[in-house]
Amino acid sequence: MALAKYLAPALLLIPGLAAAQPAPAPPPSAAHGNEVAGVTVPGGPPPNVTATYPAEGASAPPGVMVLKFTFDQAMDPRAWAFGQVADAAFPHCLGKPRLLHDKKSFALLCTVAGKQAYAIQLNPDPRFAADGGRSARPFVLHFATSELGETRDLHTALDRAGLKDEDEPIMDWDDAGKGVSESPPAPAG
Repeated sequence: MALAKYLAPALLLIPGLAAAQPAPAPPPSAAHGNEVAGVTVPGGPPPNVTATYPAEGASAPPGVMVLKFTFDQAMDPRAWAFGQVADAAFPHCLGKPRLLHDKKSFALLCTVAGKQAYAIQLNPDPRFAADGGRSARPFVLHFATSELGETRDLHTALDRAGLKDEDEPIMDWDDAGKGVSESPPAPAG
């Protein structure tokens, strides 16, 4: 320590050494906490489900249903996976969800029977991912169906899920109907 006290003033006398000190880092952008000088740094918290329709543990009418899952950040429309849960029925759904205009909500068209307990697992194989590639935390939605009030049309199902006609979740997909669906694997490389 005492040596550094005496060497510091002497080092300033050596030509060019004082100018070789590193410049301070640029301040992070105020717009995004993980963006520095226009470069997005991967990382941050994984996406979490913040809302669903039906709500966790809720009861819904049988018939046509639009399942809705909303995340806390913008998601990749090509990265998703659903799976069965032991001791619960799996809704009969199209094979592919649709990412809605808010970029955070997925809608999945299904049909459900009356007086049944259902569960659907999100991310049994980590596929749901944010725009930046971070995998979402796994989530299981449990809900039941009532005996009465069957929903027979898509418009009513969308309305019950808090959606509009332009949020229609119908997409082309060749679903094997096995109760387990996932997006194609990401290309290697």
